[in-house]
Amino acid sequence: MKFALKICLCTVLIVALLFGIAGQILVSQGFDAALKFRVRMAEAEFSALASAMEAEIYGVRLYYSSVSQQMYEELLARASRNQGTEAPCALYDEAGALIASVGNDFSDPIEFSDLRPRRFAYRLTKEDEAVLLHTAGNVVIGGNNYYLAVHYNADDLMNLREEQVHSVILLHSITVAVCTAVMLIVAWITSKPLVRLKRFTGIIGKGNYSRRAKVTTLDEIGDLTVAFNEMAGAIEQQVTELEGSAKQQKDFVASFSHELKTPMTSIIGYADMLRSSELDEEDAFMAANFIYSEGKRLEAMSLKLMDLVVLDKNDFKLIRGYARRVLGHVVAVVTPMLEKAELQFYYEIEQQMILYEKDLLLTLVTNIVDNARKASSPGKRIWLTGRKVEKRYRIEVRDEGIGIPKEELSRITEAFYMVDKSRARAQHGAGLGLAIANRIALLHGDSLHFESERGKGTTVWFEVDIASRERRSDDNEE
Repeated sequence: MKFALKICLCTVLIVALLFGIAGQILVSQGFDAALKFRVRMAEAEFSALASAMEAEIYGVRLYYSSVSQQMYEELLARASRNQGTEAPCALYDEAGALIASVGNDFSDPIEFSDLRPRRFAYRLTKEDEAVLLHTAGNVVIGGNNYYLAVHYNADDLMNLREEQVHSVILLHSITVAVCTAVMLIVAWITSKPLVRLKRFTGIIGKGNYSRRAKVTTLDEIGDLTVAFNEMAGAIEQQVTELEGSAKQQKDFVASFSHELKTPMTSIIGYADMLRSSELDEEDAFMAANFIYSEGKRLEAMSLKLMDLVVLDKNDFKLIRGYARRVLGHVVAVVTPMLEKAELQFYYEIEQQMILYEKDLLLTLVTNIVDNARKASSPGKRIWLTGRKVEKRYRIEVRDEGIGIPKEELSRITEAFYMVDKSRARAQHGAGLGLAIANRIALLHGDSLHFESERGKGTTVWFEVDIASRERRSDDNEE
């Protein structure tokens, strides 16, 4: 069943039930009020008739020693006429025996034993399709106790009740019909945002993750729509990231295949030349040198690929140590190769206790300095600095090399991506150095940051955490 129909049905059932109960109560209260009014009128007429009967019997007894049953009937009829009472009435003695009656059969009008502690009582009965109100009360005439009974027709009371019941049923039917129509409209309006949300769910399910549902209400449905849009945004972001990751993996495989194909083709070609042809010493040396060079590039690429796999584990433990010790080790490693390349090398390292993984940090900084060497021509300068910046320690390498185009800065940390492929391959590069360096920087809580201008040089920096000054057993003291 639809949600709107459920709301409508529940509401209509509740309204119908409550209105039925209320109508029953109103009909019952209306009938009770009419009955009590009729009883009060009957009691007033009973009092007047009892007084008239008492006067008639008292007057007769002044002249006659006794009163016969015929005389009682004449007196009762005359008293009834004098009071304008057209209802049948009867007079009983103290024992409950009928003395006189005018009108209906009064064989058992009411239980007289119930009247002894009271003066007046009534009972409503239905006889021969007629509704009668039986009333009775005790009266004292000449020192003797009598019972006087009067029967009233109460068909008008029942007719009034039936009219009220019919009116309530009619009103109940109209109310339920109107309530049903109104609730159908309200339920349709209320569920409209849900229907729209369902439609957007189907749209997103088909892959259109950029669509968003319009928030039209400020109630819980509006909150649900907002939450749905946030979920759709999160799904879109995750799908985009997955697509980007899949594209990176695809590019990685393509680049890896290409990087393998090029040296392998050269190696196979020169090896076949050495195997199948008689070459002079110079040509044989050249072929062997090509095979050696391409083999070294394959070796470097395989080792760096292994480093990437190892770095994906992310289970390295950072220790506390002084920055000058680890960066001083880097200076000692890179100085000979920079002097061989005829480059000027400057360094300035501020002493701080930092958190790092020694071997990985050495690899990271050495790789960045080596990239600066490869990008710089003889006579240029390279700077290595380490200093505290706010609450972290920044390690920075700056060169005066050829620089990196701005449109390529965002991709230089991708695996196998090379800005100048011919120069990188000539230096046994595989496009994995910065990818590995960026992974190491991430393990230290940061990523590589690049600032570069074509023809003026490049600045690469990252930050590590500063350790507390408390002495520990893993400190690398100078």
